[in-house]
Amino acid sequence: MTTTASPAALGSARVKFDQLRARARRGIWIESLGMLSLLLVAYAVPTFLTDRYLRLEWVFRAILLGTFVVTVLRMLNRRFIKPIAVTLDDEEMALAVERASPGVRQALISSLQFDRRLASANAGGEVVDLESREMMNAVVSETNARLDAIPFGNAIDANRVRKFLMAIFFGIGAFVGWGVSNSESFSLWARRNLLLSNVDWPRYTTLSFADGQDGVRVPQGDALTIRVAATGELPEQVFLEYEFAGGDRGSEPMSATGDGEFTLTLDAVLEDVVLRAEGGDALPIELAVTVVERPRIENLQIAVEYPAYMARDRETIPATEGDLRLPRGSTLHIAGASHKPLTEAFLLFGDDRKTPLARDADQRSFAGQLVPEQSGLLVIDVIDTDKLGASAPPKLLLRVGDDRAPKVDFRLRGIGSLIASHARIPGTLKAKDDFGLRALDTSMRVTDDAPRDAGTGQDAPVPETPFENAQARYADGLRQNALRYETEVAVDLRQWNPKPTQNAPENRIRPGMTLSLRFGATDNFGPGEPHHGYSEVLTFRVVTRERLLEDLRRRQVEQRQELAKIVETHQAGLLELRELVAVVLQDKVGDRERRVMARLKTLARQQVSLGRRTAFIAESYQRILWEYENNRLIESGKVRQMESLIPAPLTAVAKEAFPISGRDVDTFARTREGSVSKKAIDGYIDIERRLVAVLKEMEQAETLAALLEELRTVIKIEDGIFDEVESKARASESEFFGPGNDEKSGKPDKSGGKSERNGKKGK
Repeated sequence: MTTTASPAALGSARVKFDQLRARARRGIWIESLGMLSLLLVAYAVPTFLTDRYLRLEWVFRAILLGTFVVTVLRMLNRRFIKPIAVTLDDEEMALAVERASPGVRQALISSLQFDRRLASANAGGEVVDLESREMMNAVVSETNARLDAIPFGNAIDANRVRKFLMAIFFGIGAFVGWGVSNSESFSLWARRNLLLSNVDWPRYTTLSFADGQDGVRVPQGDALTIRVAATGELPEQVFLEYEFAGGDRGSEPMSATGDGEFTLTLDAVLEDVVLRAEGGDALPIELAVTVVERPRIENLQIAVEYPAYMARDRETIPATEGDLRLPRGSTLHIAGASHKPLTEAFLLFGDDRKTPLARDADQRSFAGQLVPEQSGLLVIDVIDTDKLGASAPPKLLLRVGDDRAPKVDFRLRGIGSLIASHARIPGTLKAKDDFGLRALDTSMRVTDDAPRDAGTGQDAPVPETPFENAQARYADGLRQNALRYETEVAVDLRQWNPKPTQNAPENRIRPGMTLSLRFGATDNFGPGEPHHGYSEVLTFRVVTRERLLEDLRRRQVEQRQELAKIVETHQAGLLELRELVAVVLQDKVGDRERRVMARLKTLARQQVSLGRRTAFIAESYQRILWEYENNRLIESGKVRQMESLIPAPLTAVAKEAFPISGRDVDTFARTREGSVSKKAIDGYIDIERRLVAVLKEMEQAETLAALLEELRTVIKIEDGIFDEVESKARASESEFFGPGNDEKSGKPDKSGGKSERNGKKGK
């Protein structure tokens, strides 16, 4: 039997293991020293503070020192003695490396074991067959080749070692800094708390209140700043203890402001309080603070008396801080009372202009008025017998200005720029005014097409036609003096076109004309003429029903064609999705994985985009149906039926189905689960089915529009034939009976007969 030679042993790995063991032991030393440093700092800080300020007896200091020694010994046993005694062989180090680097996957420990078995077999201590030997050699060789790529250093938690190394530097720095900055206190602490000496702390600090020791009077609710002066050795911190008359107690650190002074501000002092300051080794000092209550303004009433021309009752406003808009000429009536006797009550307005307020006999109530001429801040304040003003005087920002014209805005709903002669023009009306609306109005203007000048062949100038009043139907009535008003408004052209025939002479608005509408609002301004505000002028082109039907049907076709494009794009996406799903589920992605996932993400985004486009088509088609209804081309019931078959399903697909299918595709791209792919494909199929059904309804709607257009054309031709026959008949009558004998002939009047016939056909 031929023996296969073992590859080079894992010598390099063992060298790295030796280095790793050295780092581990060095880390144990660093961790132990770092913990010792932190314990020293943790012992020094509380013992210094307690001993410095409480001057502990020898027994208490000995107990603290003993506790510290026991803690240090337990720490050294746990973090140094036991860890340093652990034997770290190569296999243990290999396991540590593999735990820190999961990518190695036990290759290192296996190579060590195989190397040991091969060495034993070569020495004759163990029998290994040829196939196993070759396999072991291969593993060892592979590991030898990967040694440089294996992160041996990850087995040691370098961050932890660095933290404890920083702890060593921190401890050393803390004690060195303490010794350098205040060697005397450091020496006294070490002698008292380490050597348990009875040397005493010196007293070198004296505290005193800078505002005197006899007491302080402060207004109730005001902030109080306490200043404590320290002489001698300045303490690092001075604490201020307080005890209120109600029993509340507490302590706050004071802030050093320089020049041996410490300050603390009590935000709001509401009751008497005794203050006690302590700092350094100085004896505590006390200060009594007496609270004097400020006057409180109660039952404040502010009323606005508007100018007489506004015809508005006096209005009481909330007595809170805020803005108040007033028309010029308004009067403010102010009344209130204080819970303490007053020596003065007044208003501050504008450039601190002071207006006295009259006080009643009880010296508590006050009242007065102000006619502001310009904008400014109004402050209501009082002075009591203690010469104290109100803690929070009421404030109002007055904005005085001239009354402006109302603002009117009208937005069309369901109607376009081309309208039929008997259309209904709906929309939303919004009106607002600074100080109240009084009335609303609607006006219209009708102009003919510009006539041709016979000489030049150009459009002749058309004289400006004035606006005239029109009737509009408001959904909600206007509340008198309302500042804002919003409602639905509709203007019906049948108020000017009583005959159903669009070209009837009795109708004022006929095809070929231009209709202008505007809405206005009137405020309650006076004493002159009220302000009148207008909306933008809306201009409509009146066309024949046939022309309007043709335009609307063209827009229907455009929306259907746009939806057909969406269906084609969706169908192409479905085919691509099926192909990508088959590739992913059959695990045939290979090196195309990135491209396949990118295409799936693209399909998911495409669904969201198609949903937005579908929603836009639904909105556009809804507007077309509204135009049919408002122009009285299709009955309202038929429009509601078409809405339920076209815009409503499109909106549901756009807002629900498309986003859901997009999320399903995105989820499949992340999870690659077969159930998710089936759900996504089913969603695509359902969307296609619903869109195709809507397309068929669109085609039927276009057919209905075409039939309406043909019917209008037939009626128009029929009217022309009747007119021609009547003209010939009347010409014959005139020739036989002579002119002016229509009544004798028993024939009806031409215009009357035509109007009657057209009226019947219009129905």
